[in-house]
Amino acid sequence: MNKPGGKFFMVMVLAVSIAAALMGYETAAAQWEAEWQKTLEAGKKEGKVSGYIGLLAPALRKEVAAFQEKFGIQIEITPGRGSDLTKKLRTERAAGIHLADVAINGSNTMYAAKNMGATVPLDDKLILPEVTNPKFWYTQDHLPYLDKEKHLFYFYAYPNRDIAINTDLVKPGEIQSWQDLLKPQYKGKIVWSDPSIFGSGFNGFATNLMSKMTDENFYRRLVATQEITLSRNLRQMGEWLARGKYPIAVAVEGRAIAEMVNAGAHIAYVALKEGAYLSYSAGIIAFAADAPHPNAAKVFVNWLLSRDGQGFAQRATKYMSARNDIPTEGIVNPESMRVPGEKYFIASNTTENWIEEHQPKYLALAKEIFGPLIGR
Repeated sequence: MNKPGGKFFMVMVLAVSIAAALMGYETAAAQWEAEWQKTLEAGKKEGKVSGYIGLLAPALRKEVAAFQEKFGIQIEITPGRGSDLTKKLRTERAAGIHLADVAINGSNTMYAAKNMGATVPLDDKLILPEVTNPKFWYTQDHLPYLDKEKHLFYFYAYPNRDIAINTDLVKPGEIQSWQDLLKPQYKGKIVWSDPSIFGSGFNGFATNLMSKMTDENFYRRLVATQEITLSRNLRQMGEWLARGKYPIAVAVEGRAIAEMVNAGAHIAYVALKEGAYLSYSAGIIAFAADAPHPNAAKVFVNWLLSRDGQGFAQRATKYMSARNDIPTEGIVNPESMRVPGEKYFIASNTTENWIEEHQPKYLALAKEIFGPLIGR
């Protein structure tokens, strides 16, 4: 028989444990709220945040007034192509000038900024729980940093499904693997974005090899047996696919496909058992070293990575947010959305030291393998 005193003791232990947990939660909440208010007030005194921004710049200009009304901070935008902004950062740092607070661009630009010492770790700048909790991001158990030092945070993550089909000529489900392209019935029926030059064809080629989704032998067999056609005109590839001249197209960027689908073409992407690689577009953010307005920059970064900020970023570009709590219906093309259970890989051109170490090797290999098809 249980003694009444023992039962009372267990109840008391449970009550104390619950109270301690609640106190810990309340303490943590009080800590981040206090830090956020302190940062917000300091940011208002700084008055502005300066961003060197690529793709998102035009849409962000339209958001300046709303951001200032909400936070009391002005956004100052320096727009430009990645190469131009890289050159600007390098010139300014050489002269000891520090104008940028944050930078948002593609992987090559952001890695270049990091490698020249123009960025600092971002993890200690993130304050809002809805930003710091990995459960709100597709990665689930960690935040989506591109580098192990946590300088570069990517906030877009949408799959590239490289194979598109004309569904009037190729039934959905016929192609389930890259290896299926070697089947005799597809001989002479495949158009491919030329992998021997920089672009979508090369990116897919290099990513497949680096991720071991395919191997060199697959591509050599493809070139030797399938009479594939190479093209450097993505829109033309989309038109050929829509008309059925080629019922299979590989590595056509989404915009060309979307244009044909919107015009009524019967086109669909193929989900492969090997998986798909994720693109981040120009959606990688970093905190500038020696930022002149560090608190305003923290406010901006936390807002952009919040549910509200990511809703804006997704609507602005139609690219799927790396967050998993942003509505996508009617905004993101269904063909460019992540789906449960699909395997995803990092795109080759978003890996660190890609340009220096990997790009030349894979480009030379692509030229060797696909060279016999050029001009055919």
